[in-house]
Amino acid sequence: MKHTIVQDEIKKLSAVPTPLAEAQETLNSTLEATTTLTRTYQPYPWQLANQVLDFVDGKTSGKAGQIQRILSYLLFGGLAAVVNLVIFGLVLYRFHFPISVSTQVHNIFAFTIAAECSIIASFLPNDRFTFISLPGAKRPWLQRCLRFHATCIVGTLLTFLLEFALFSLVHTPELLAEALAIVIVLIYNFTFHHLFTYRRIKQS
Repeated sequence: MKHTIVQDEIKKLSAVPTPLAEAQETLNSTLEATTTLTRTYQPYPWQLANQVLDFVDGKTSGKAGQIQRILSYLLFGGLAAVVNLVIFGLVLYRFHFPISVSTQVHNIFAFTIAAECSIIASFLPNDRFTFISLPGAKRPWLQRCLRFHATCIVGTLLTFLLEFALFSLVHTPELLAEALAIVIVLIYNFTFHHLFTYRRIKQS
């Protein structure tokens, strides 16, 4: 009987949280809440990747989200550029008009088809992953698509002017001129997607 009473008392004492245990629990809760509140990036399903981004966040004063968007945009932008160059090359070298046209007209036609294909190839993954944390991502899908197109169309015009100038004036080979123009305009597009495409929605 005494042995049972002693065991009960021991269990009661062990159930009482010690100051050290309470402090540790409070610290863990605080760290978890701080990480959740200050996390500037979109978490990945992989813990190691999130730990790396947490480290970057701490070292860059909360710039991990921006770095993540840059890397993501470069990845998807690179894939879209590949789509652009493939379509551009196919239309330029494999497609033949039923009537005789100049090299410049054929170049413009190939450029236009390749540009639209690359815009779609860029919008779909960037809208889903790169810019999903920005305020403008709450707009309806069609609005986001149209705004993305508007930014990219201006970028496409810049790309065209650069490509056409390099091809016609500097006599750079078509594919190389297209590739150089794409790289230059990539910086413009990324900037204006932040300033216009996915900017904060104005409250009425």
